[in-house]
Amino acid sequence: MPDVVGKQLDVALSDVERAGFGDDVEVLGGGMFGVVDESNWTVCSQEPENGTKVDTAPRLTVDRTCDGDDAAGSAPESGSSEPDMDAYSYQGPQYEIVTVDENQRSAKLTHHWIYTGPLDYSTAAYKDQVKMIIADIAHAEGTNKFFAEVVTDKEIAFAESPSTFESFIAEHGSDYAINTIPQHEVTGWIASYTGGFDYNASEASDSADAIEVIWFPAAASEVEKWMPDVVG
Repeated sequence: MPDVVGKQLDVALSDVERAGFGDDVEVLGGGMFGVVDESNWTVCSQEPENGTKVDTAPRLTVDRTCDGDDAAGSAPESGSSEPDMDAYSYQGPQYEIVTVDENQRSAKLTHHWIYTGPLDYSTAAYKDQVKMIIADIAHAEGTNKFFAEVVTDKEIAFAESPSTFESFIAEHGSDYAINTIPQHEVTGWIASYTGGFDYNASEASDSADAIEVIWFPAAASEVEKWMPDVVG
């Protein structure tokens, strides 16, 4: 078993594979959503230890950073007055990341398809709830540069996501995808978020033209310039 503690998860997995272990590696940690981008996570501990013969699937425990005692979860010293810098707490509606497509468009951004339950559209408050979902993903990913689609019907995600489109067609048929899904999208596709991609230039960008939320993109859409802060 190679020594992979302190390495990015993608590098660690590559090292384990090169060492001759081809089976799945068990990864513990990864926050609420699990590991989406392996390069965003660091290996804090490993089983078995460096140099040990590998008889079963290696186990790697990951976190954003491995900061000594803090990574081990030790309590602060008595009398410490330092504030808790990791006080982030998600307060939005429940949601599920249905599917994830990586390296999308020329910007090579991750594309999240997100399911949430029905929202109350009688006021603009639902927009704040959707923004909390997108901001929570930004917190988990450590970046606001990604695409995100928020839907209240999982079939929309499965039918539109490049990674699940073919299996959806195989199960439901192309007629259903072409004729029925667009009807669902009118009310069930709530928002489309773009962070860091300029559609006019077809490239990654930090300009104002590269950020937006389109509300109800399959219906009478409304565009808003907004990008979540990355809360660390």
